[in-house]
Amino acid sequence: METLFQDIRYAARILRRSPAFTAFAVLTLALGIGANTAMFSVLDAVLLRRLPFPEPGQLVRGYGKFPRNDRAAVSPPDFADFRAQSKSFQQLAAMGGEDGTSNLTGTANPEQVRSNSVSWNFFHAVGIEPRVGRSFLSSDEQTKTPQVVILGYGIWRRDFGADPSVVGRTLTVDGQKVTVVGVLPSDLPLLSEAQVWFAMPMLADSMTHRKWHFLSVIGRLKPGVSRVQAQAELDGISRELSQQYPESNTDWSLNLVDLREIIVGPIRTTLWLLLGAVGMLLLLACANVSNLLLARGTARRREMAIREALGASRWRVVQQVVTESILLALAGGGLAVVAAMWGVSALRNIAPGDLPRLEEIHVNVSVLLFTTAISVLTGLLFGMAPALQLSSRGIGTVLNLGGRNSGSLARHWAARSLMAFEVAISFALLVGAGLLVKTVWRLVNVNPGFQVEHVATARINLGDGGYKEDASRVRFFRRLEELLSDLPGVKSAGAISELPLNHQQNDDYFRIQGRTYDANENEDANLRCVTPGYLRAMGIPLVAGRWFDDRDTPDSPKVVVVNEPFVERYFGGELPIGKTLLIEGSQPTQIVGVIGGVSHFALAQPKPPEMYLPHAQAPAGSMNLVVRATSDPLVLTSAMRALVSRLDRNETLSPVRSMDDVVQGSIAQPRFSAELLALFAAIALLLAAVGLYGVIAFVVTQRTQEIGIRMSLGASPSNVMQMILAEGVRLTLAGSIAGLAAAIGLSHLLAGLLYEVQPNDPMTFAAVFGLLAGVALLACFLPARRAAKVDPMVALRCE
Repeated sequence: METLFQDIRYAARILRRSPAFTAFAVLTLALGIGANTAMFSVLDAVLLRRLPFPEPGQLVRGYGKFPRNDRAAVSPPDFADFRAQSKSFQQLAAMGGEDGTSNLTGTANPEQVRSNSVSWNFFHAVGIEPRVGRSFLSSDEQTKTPQVVILGYGIWRRDFGADPSVVGRTLTVDGQKVTVVGVLPSDLPLLSEAQVWFAMPMLADSMTHRKWHFLSVIGRLKPGVSRVQAQAELDGISRELSQQYPESNTDWSLNLVDLREIIVGPIRTTLWLLLGAVGMLLLLACANVSNLLLARGTARRREMAIREALGASRWRVVQQVVTESILLALAGGGLAVVAAMWGVSALRNIAPGDLPRLEEIHVNVSVLLFTTAISVLTGLLFGMAPALQLSSRGIGTVLNLGGRNSGSLARHWAARSLMAFEVAISFALLVGAGLLVKTVWRLVNVNPGFQVEHVATARINLGDGGYKEDASRVRFFRRLEELLSDLPGVKSAGAISELPLNHQQNDDYFRIQGRTYDANENEDANLRCVTPGYLRAMGIPLVAGRWFDDRDTPDSPKVVVVNEPFVERYFGGELPIGKTLLIEGSQPTQIVGVIGGVSHFALAQPKPPEMYLPHAQAPAGSMNLVVRATSDPLVLTSAMRALVSRLDRNETLSPVRSMDDVVQGSIAQPRFSAELLALFAAIALLLAAVGLYGVIAFVVTQRTQEIGIRMSLGASPSNVMQMILAEGVRLTLAGSIAGLAAAIGLSHLLAGLLYEVQPNDPMTFAAVFGLLAGVALLACFLPARRAAKVDPMVALRCE
């Protein structure tokens, strides 16, 4: 132990004597270790940390499964049957498939809040007991409208001052009186953004249709019951239901998936790839510092030879050098923690809002232990090559050399290999970043089917209190559309039930009149409810026929407009104007128009078939307003809110957003990946350039005498420059060839993240090679020019 302390003290003195070298090495390591620490913080919070529920391994998510889809929603009657008949679950619960919006008007400041409905046993299933009050009871389900609510923790603190006496208080939500029966101990962002939770009214008319699928199922398995066993039981129940209800349940079943997989599965591959990228960046930093130590070791060969001559074993020499390396790495690690805290804060700011557990990302004990471990490992990694080099040369050889340096870079195989390794890493990271940046560029330039510029949108949810009748909903939205259209600076205004690229979805079965179908056969397409002004407000082209207008009233013949993907799929491209659709739950409906397709789910996905019904004939209560302005649409926020309040002071708007913000939010995850990988690649390129400059400068120093001899024998400065540049070119070519293989492997790992970009895209590979070659030549030019200015007499004088 005393020997170790001696080595540490000596290493500290050595490093203090070379402040420039120490500072550069520590900063380089801090960059690599800090990036890994920040990225590990994300990985730890999102992937490695257990879900914040009791016994999370017992939780599963249930999806409706049929031949065309195994991630569908579930109908309320099917859920009730599964819950009643299954024996594999402690609890089998359900929640609305999507969060809704509700008007909360029983407070001092009426507001629109996110809401959801859940079965009475939902909170029992996820293992959450209310902080205040009680959970739902089975009797709370036996209603036609919600009678009781549970508040989320956030809204309880924000709007009710964390007052426990809120339990028992009556609130007005969506025009209905409801009683608060409990408060959650925390919000549940992993499952829902809801702030108000209703008990699911199982006796409501909408809950009685087996063909209406809109519930998400969550179950907690009994101890000792596996997901496979539970799935087998549910498959048996599904077969019985298909026999009892063949019209709705043929080929339908409940598909169980691990809840953790649902939450983190979509982002898992991306995060592991990004961690791999920062790992490569750390290797590059290690190679850089190792090369510095190799160059510095040249000046210490005599010192180590003298230590060996005085009796030091080779192991003692290695131990001393490795101790210095670990000391450098720990210093870099300490600085990396500070850098990582800033980096984690930056990551939270640029990360997509739907990244799971985003608020939990921070530098904690696990991350600090990771940083310490990786610092020690890094020290061993970059210190081993210099240690072996300094301990390998014989005493006599070194002492006979005196103070002279020797050899070109070709004789310094370790430095040469490390430099090629740096170029290879940079090449691979640059290719990966280039592919992702090209993907984001393609996504940004995708035509979504509507005009994004100067459009504001907000959701409004009419409460059932004053808008139970269809006529009242029609009147409200017709008048609101007129008032919005008359606002100064507004070109047009409209509304739609499900806004594109906003995680809102609704579809329905239909048949085409005149075609023959089997008993249980139906077509399926997305269904939207729109006002007459929507098409113009969104800038969607009318391809054929007409759009909705004042002639489409509740009493007029039912009409529908379909989009081009609908025409392609169901009519083979032939215009279907005048054809009749038999939409589930509706009267025969005539197709009167065809419009362009719209990207609804994601820009990278094909535009889906859609049917549009006029609001006057299908009056939804929850609608997304769309307002096209002449300039910045967000300046209309106050005016939009004022108009809604003017029509009904109990109605409120959700936060107003621009459609550009909605579209950009839909590509937030690929943009996040591209930005991070591009940042890592830029740092890698910088480190490679600095490393190449350092190695070539080292070569020039080592070959000063050789260069003097060449110049005294007639070599011109240009010949010397070419000789030195050739060293750099050979290193760059060797590294690029090795990097090409690594880049091909990385690009195929990224294939699932690419859009309209081939993994082996030749333009990207060529551009990266050109960039790397240009940077490498620039890095080599300065030491080459210095070599060309060597004075032969000065270089030879020491001989």
